[in-house]
Order: sequence, then structure tokens, then C-alpha cells
Amino acid sequence: MSHLQLIWLSSAIALLATGMLTLTAVLGNLLTSHKNQKFQLGRGQTFKYHRFISISGVVLILIHPIPLVFARTTTGVSLASIFVPFLAEKKITIIAVGVIALYVLLIILISSLYMKYLKQQVWRVLHYGSYLFFGLGMWHGLSISDNFEPNAEVSLLAPKKILLEVEIMILLLLVMWRVMLYRNQRKSI
Repeated sequence: MSHLQLIWLSSAIALLATGMLTLTAVLGNLLTSHKNQKFQLGRGQTFKYHRFISISGVVLILIHPIPLVFARTTTGVSLASIFVPFLAEKKITIIAVGVIALYVLLIILISSLYMKYLKQQVWRVLHYGSYLFFGLGMWHGLSISDNFEPNAEVSLLAPKKILLEVEIMILLLLVMWRVMLYRNQRKSI
């Protein structure tokens, strides 16, 4: 594969991963919404799908930089720079933000896998880290270009960027919906 194809593959994997994680955010909101639980959404099945898609999305997030390592002469991404912020040779800050987002995501995943051993309040605070992950991860995705040259221009109207922007809009709508639900629940108490 050429370096351009490897960069494209990395982007495609990342887009699939963020799409899956956006879907898990939707499912997670359905799980916590009292109104939607009245519609009998199959809470057990929804939770199983939520967990499976979340783990799959995390695995894809972990895999997505690997093609960039194989294109290292173009990308400046080494195996170490995938896990250690600020080690990349090019796009240092943008890649570091992606690495930090990865660590936030791993904390969320680990806390969710061990949620029955954590106090619900502790787990919930850790799980709210998903908003931090999405913020950092989406900034990383919107800021990075397929051209790893210094000061390469990024077009926010490129198809890949538009997909990320749609995911951001979905996430913002979910946040607004959660805030409205919380306010309504507080009023009824």
C-alpha cells in the first residue's frame, strides 16, 4: 500500500470508530432516559449492544494509528508516539491531543468494565469523561489533515470532516437533551 492509502485507511478506521462511539452515546442516553424506558426498549439488550459497540469502537480507535506507523516517513508517527504524547515527529500537538483522548477513553472503558465494583457516583463521574474524550477526539479529527506537511491546510468541507461535524451535532443535541431531562426531573422533585 502507498503512504496515501495507509493514511486514508487510518482515517476510515477512525471515522468508523467515532461513528460507533457516537452510536453508543445515543444508546447510553436511551438507557438513562426514564421516558424511553417506559417504551420498553429492551434495557438488557440495549445495554449489551451499548457495551459491544463501545468495546468495538475502542478497539478501532486503538487500531486506527497503526497504518500511520507503516507510513512513518510521510507521517512521522512511530509506535511510541501512538501512546506517548508529544513524541510524533509531525503534527505533534494534534497527535498528542489524540493520544490524550485515547487515555481518557481507556479510563472510561476500564471503569465501565469494572462498574459493579465502583460506587455508582464514582463510575458516573468517570463516565462523564466521555464528553472530554469526544471533545478532544473531535478536535483531533477536525484539525489533522491527510497531508502531514507543516502548516497543511484542512478543509472543514471535506467529506471526512463533514462526517465528524455531523457526529458533533448529534453529540451536542444529546447533551442538550440530557440537560433538558435533568432540569425536568429537578422540577418534578
